[in-house]
Amino acid sequence: MADQFIKAITKNNDFRAFAVNGTNLVREAAQTHNTTRIASVVLGRGLLASTLMAQAVLKGEERLSIQLNGRGPIGNVVVEADAKGSVRGYVTNPQLDAIVTDSGQLDVAQAVGHNGVLQVTKFAPYANPYIGQSQLVSGEIGDDFTYYLAQSEQIPSAIGVSVYMNEDDTVGVAGGLVQALPDASDASIDQLEKALANMRPLSDMLSDGYTPLNILEEIFGKDEVNILQTAGVGLAAEPPKSAYAKMLATLPAAEIKAMIDEDDGAEVVGKFSGKRYFFTATELQEILQQIEENNA
Repeated sequence: MADQFIKAITKNNDFRAFAVNGTNLVREAAQTHNTTRIASVVLGRGLLASTLMAQAVLKGEERLSIQLNGRGPIGNVVVEADAKGSVRGYVTNPQLDAIVTDSGQLDVAQAVGHNGVLQVTKFAPYANPYIGQSQLVSGEIGDDFTYYLAQSEQIPSAIGVSVYMNEDDTVGVAGGLVQALPDASDASIDQLEKALANMRPLSDMLSDGYTPLNILEEIFGKDEVNILQTAGVGLAAEPPKSAYAKMLATLPAAEIKAMIDEDDGAEVVGKFSGKRYFFTATELQEILQQIEENNA
């Protein structure tokens, strides 16, 4: 099944709701970065939560960049997402060894840490970037995004993200949902809280073939939501080598010259893709000439 995102509103107009099946994009990201079992879960949750947030707060050509640093051994969780369903990300330590709880479950909170912040930078055409941040509350990622939306965006909500790993350390299923509560009555919120408390685990529903719509109907009731939008989601395309050449052209001329004289070339590694591009001394000389012409 292709990855899918839906945006919906309950028929009583109390809740906006978003749900995503992101199994393929999380699986591809884990393969791209060769992540360990726990790093796959952390990265996957970050990708899913960022996708949901992007769909909840962005429009048009807007995009956002997210950095989550709880000072845990996984390091930074960095994700970029846009309003069109493209997302990409990485973790600083993709080879982190498993950390487990006393019950034998992967300890995401310990891996991420919670002594830090979640920072969100929103970019819009012809406008200065907006930067917001909030303290981490658990390191579980879903809770931290929920707290950010409430504190920085004034959007009371509940975000849940789940990544289920197979025994062979490959990604089984991955998905998430968010309910926004801008105008709900106390009675409706109480009803939602009970439904969430009794809800089957997201990973179980996805494993059983539930679609994003099925998941929302499990919470709000069958035929109780109206779909506003259905769209595909996936990893953002990797920039071509020419894009990295333009980035190199922003460096000081002395740095490019050192790459030519000392290393006879340069290798650029895309943080989001892990893909490597090699620039020969001749290619760097062309970039150096461009820099010098621009400086002149």
